[in-house]
Amino acid sequence: MKKLIAFVVVICSLQASWATHIIGGELFYDCLGGNTYRITLKVYRDCFLGQAPYDDPAKITVWTGNGGYVQVIEVPFPGSTNVPFVSSNPCFQAPANVCVEQAIYTTTVTLSGSPSGYIFAYQRCCRNNTIVNLVDPGNTGATYTEAVPAGAPCNSSPRFTNFPPIALCIGEPLFFDHSATDPDGDSLVYTLCSTYEGATPQDPQPYITSNPPFSPITFQPPYSSGYPIASAPPASIDPITGLLSVFPTQLGQYVVGVCVSEYRNGVLIGTHSRDFQFNVTNCLSNVQSINDLPAAFVNVGNVWESCDGLTVPFENNSVNGTYFYWDFGVPAITSDTSVAFEPSYTYPNTGTYTIMLVANPGYFCADTDYVTIHIRELMDIDFVPPPGQCIDANSFNFAAGGIIPGGTNFDWQFAPTATPATSNTQNTNGVNFATPGIYSIQLAADYDGCVDTAVHDIIVYGHPTVSIDVDTVGCVNYDAHFQATVDTAFNNLIYNWTFGDGGTSNEEDPIYIYYTPGNYSVTFQLISLTGCQDTININRPNWIDVYPVPNAGFSVEPTEQSIFFPHFYITDESSNGVVDCWMYYDNGDSSQNCNGWYIYQDTGHYNLTQLVYNIFGCPDTAIVPIVVRPEFVFNIPNTFTPNWDGLNDGFRGKGIGIVEYDFRIYDRWGRTIFRTEDQLEEWEGSINNHGIMLPEDVYVYSVDIVDVFNEKHHYRGKVLMIRSRFTN
Repeated sequence: MKKLIAFVVVICSLQASWATHIIGGELFYDCLGGNTYRITLKVYRDCFLGQAPYDDPAKITVWTGNGGYVQVIEVPFPGSTNVPFVSSNPCFQAPANVCVEQAIYTTTVTLSGSPSGYIFAYQRCCRNNTIVNLVDPGNTGATYTEAVPAGAPCNSSPRFTNFPPIALCIGEPLFFDHSATDPDGDSLVYTLCSTYEGATPQDPQPYITSNPPFSPITFQPPYSSGYPIASAPPASIDPITGLLSVFPTQLGQYVVGVCVSEYRNGVLIGTHSRDFQFNVTNCLSNVQSINDLPAAFVNVGNVWESCDGLTVPFENNSVNGTYFYWDFGVPAITSDTSVAFEPSYTYPNTGTYTIMLVANPGYFCADTDYVTIHIRELMDIDFVPPPGQCIDANSFNFAAGGIIPGGTNFDWQFAPTATPATSNTQNTNGVNFATPGIYSIQLAADYDGCVDTAVHDIIVYGHPTVSIDVDTVGCVNYDAHFQATVDTAFNNLIYNWTFGDGGTSNEEDPIYIYYTPGNYSVTFQLISLTGCQDTININRPNWIDVYPVPNAGFSVEPTEQSIFFPHFYITDESSNGVVDCWMYYDNGDSSQNCNGWYIYQDTGHYNLTQLVYNIFGCPDTAIVPIVVRPEFVFNIPNTFTPNWDGLNDGFRGKGIGIVEYDFRIYDRWGRTIFRTEDQLEEWEGSINNHGIMLPEDVYVYSVDIVDVFNEKHHYRGKVLMIRSRFTN
């Protein structure tokens, strides 16, 4: 099989200053009615080795048809996408250093109307300085423009359908559909033409374009708009179909312009143009033909052996191939071929065949691969696992089935503890297993180098064993959690419980409630329905002791009191063997005294709780709800003596049932000299309790209160501050 080394020689030498450049574009419009237009700008840029950003926004200038300035439209950057490489020649793969990105700007504008029509224009610099058919290409920008003709009501311009290939093979012709579409259905005529330069390295993104008419690009002789690329015969475009034909003869980068003229009823309406950069490269094939076979094939002496019968699914591992041709090697017939990527073929008989695969047949890069295969009879073995048996005198029979060619060898693997542990016959009877369990039985078959296997599990049942358990002591309404610990040995089991008071259960681990004190016997029965059929009975006489519970109870007098007298008398009324009694007051306090007075310190609703125990430790609980009602009272004095003798040194009001509190002191001029919202904070006779003490005088106070009943209260009065002489 021939091997071709793949590489691509890029036509232009890369310079250290390489950056992203503009390599093509076009601008067209759609009339949306009246003087409203949707403008579309397509810009193509080189994205290999660095990427200068797209314009954000792009600036499109609107001119009248006779060159008068109208406005600038700023169009936000919409994002960009890569242009995929498309080649008409399957031998050519995309060059590694040729990359093109596309951005499509779209905007809508409404104009006031112009008798001379309009011109839309966008300019950008610069092009790659390695272009060979332009004069000074590195300093040459581009203008993409479109004219709205005067007198053509609501006309939409044509636009090109496809973007040309981003690379061409030298010596390989290109035939490219460069046709356009016209929304109005006008007649279109195609020509090679010169497009426009625009912008400069000094002003690469002009806010306003230069005035129309725009200057055409300058070709480097011998190139021209009609001969833009080295081609023999010269490049041409069909004026009717737009089919572009190029026969590249020289490496290089070339700017090519194509114009499409729009005619309506034989009258020229306008001409739309775009340019693009052709990259002409040396193209060498990197196609490699590799046909492959499914995993069922075994390589024996350079011949692939098949054990899957006459139908073979082929695999294609070719590299960079596009078209394929298969010949399956059946002598004396010509119908054993396929052009599918990965075909399947059914051979007429067993035997040896040589398969041929050609990648890219008919092209210079075609490559061929051959594989010889030996088709054998189909072998597909299996066996039906016998049903499970009890360990007692177990004896299993095994029989290989399926599709078995004559002369097949067998290898049974039963278990190391089985008798026999292995066998080499198709059918093996009387296999005995020494212990219960699940066994994985393996069968391997070998025929003339072909191997197939089958694996199934069997069950050897054992006799079940069981133990039962429960907490044997509880109090009335006792939730007894019974548990059966069973070695099922893969059996299907039934559970029968009786609990000594007439109750039963068929659950494996039941929960049973005893409602009456007493001593109870429990019986358990385990029945095995499959494998080793057996019945196990367990009796537990007088196993469960259920003790009585005491009766908690108490009375409270009264059950509701005011916070002014929150006293409650508790009388114990518990019975039935109580030996321990506790009271819980629902405020963090508790006591072993279940009789007598209890005083609450705060208002609220409380659950007064009694917990009693009997001699068996069985509990009971009683609860009585009580209420301590809130009250509201407030008093305030009229004199205080802040002399630091520890007596009447501060001034404040006192009360209970206060939720919100606002206390203020005023001097004789009405100024606030003290304020607090803390009920416990006193006025000490100075401004805000800081600084120099105020003189003896009469001061005004005010107090605003919201009480526990959400009622508002306002108090206002006078207080006399007296300072007595200090004594030593």
